[in-house]
Amino acid sequence: MLYIGPVEIPGSDDHEGFVSADTADGRATGIWADARRAPAVAYRAACECGWRDDVAYVPGPCGHSAALRAFVDHHFAPVTGAPALDPARHFLPA
Repeated sequence: MLYIGPVEIPGSDDHEGFVSADTADGRATGIWADARRAPAVAYRAACECGWRDDVAYVPGPCGHSAALRAFVDHHFAPVTGAPALDPARHFLPA
């Protein structure tokens, strides 16, 4: 799930967001892995710049959606100064 902006937002080039899965062995999935296919114990919002949210969400559809929203609210909007974005419109569909 990568952020795809509707227009160019200054400062956004290095901030492609995704949902990372925390696995039982302490690893985290990266930007090109589908967190929903990993044996996850938690989901977290993450960014290609290296940022990972401190908040963990329960694996499942609601946790995945919450992590997408967290990327926008906890990282993307504060970093870019962009107004709130809608993950349903600004993320690639599954």
